[in-house]
Amino acid sequence: MKKARQLLIGLAIAFGALYYTLRNVSMDELIASFKDIELVYILPSIGIILLSYVARAYRWQVLLRPFKQIPVRDIYAPLMIGSMGNILPARAGEFLRAYLLGKKHGITFAGAFSTIIVERLFDLVFLLMLFVWVFVVRVDMFDPQLTFSGVSVQTMLAGFGRFCGILVIGLLCFMFLLVHKEEQVKSCIGWFIKPLPDKWKEKIFFMVGEFALGCRIIRDPGALLQIVFFSVLTWVLFVATCYPLYFAFDLQDKSLESVLLLTVMVCVLITILPTPGFLGSFNAGVLIALHEIRGEAEVTAISFGMVSWAAGFVVLIGGGLFFVFKDHMSVQSLIKAEEEAGA
Repeated sequence: MKKARQLLIGLAIAFGALYYTLRNVSMDELIASFKDIELVYILPSIGIILLSYVARAYRWQVLLRPFKQIPVRDIYAPLMIGSMGNILPARAGEFLRAYLLGKKHGITFAGAFSTIIVERLFDLVFLLMLFVWVFVVRVDMFDPQLTFSGVSVQTMLAGFGRFCGILVIGLLCFMFLLVHKEEQVKSCIGWFIKPLPDKWKEKIFFMVGEFALGCRIIRDPGALLQIVFFSVLTWVLFVATCYPLYFAFDLQDKSLESVLLLTVMVCVLITILPTPGFLGSFNAGVLIALHEIRGEAEVTAISFGMVSWAAGFVVLIGGGLFFVFKDHMSVQSLIKAEEEAGA
C-alpha cells in the first residue's frame, strides 16, 4: 500500500511537471520540431550514456574490493538491473542491486549496500561542486533583475552556492574522520541525536555504521585515487551526455557553460521533484535551463528535453532487460528480490 501511494504521488508530480513543460506549445509545433532533428547525433549521446555506466561499474568494483575481488563483467548485471529498478518508488533499485550482487557473490547485503552509500556520497560531492561553479562562479548567468519576495534571485542562488561549498568541505571532513576516528564520530553523533526517538536513533546509527563499513577502502590511497578518477570520469560523461544533442537541435549556444547549467538544473529538478524514471522533472529542468535562462526557443527546449530523456530511458530499460534475459531472470523473481531487499 505504501509503495502504491508513493507511485501515485510520483505520477501526480510527473504529470504536473509535464503540464508545466508543455503548457505553452501545441502538438503540431512539437511534431514539427522533431522533424528538424539531425538524428545522427543521437547515437553519440547514447554511446556516452553507455560509457557512463562502464565508468560506474569500474568504480563500484574498486569500492567492493575490501569484500571480494569481482570481475567488472560480473558487476554490469546488478548495476543495470538495479538502475532500471530506480524507476520504482523510493529508488528501490539501489537496494535491488546490492541484493543481487550480494546473493551472486556471497557478500552480505549490508556490505554491498554500504559501498552504494559511499558511491552516492562521492556523487553528491561532485554534484555540489557543480552547484558551486554555477551558483557562485557563474551566478551572473541569471538575470539580476529577477526577484522573489523582494530578494534578488541572483543573490539567493549565490548564497545557496556558498552553502554547497561549505557542505562539500563538511562531507569530506566527515568521511576522513569516520575512516580514521570512527568511534569518536559515532560518540559525537550519539550526543547530537539524544533527543530523538529510539527508532530514529537506530536508523541513524545503522546508516553511519553502513557508511563506515563502505569507507574502509578509502584508507588505501591507491584505491582512493581510483575512486576519484572514476567519479570524475562518470560526471564528465554525465555532463557530456546531452552535448551531441546541441548539434542535433542546432542550438544557438553550444558552450560548456550552457551544458553545465543544463546538468545542474536537471539535477536540481529531479531531486526536488522525484518522479518514476525522472519523467516530467527532467523535462522541466531542461526547459528552465535552455529556454528560461539561456533563451533558446521554447519548443526546441521542450523537444530537446523529450529526446534526451528518451535516450537515457532507452539505455536504462534496454540495459536492464538485456541482463534480466541474459541471467534468465523472471519478473516474479525480480519482484521477490526487490521485496527481500526492501525488507
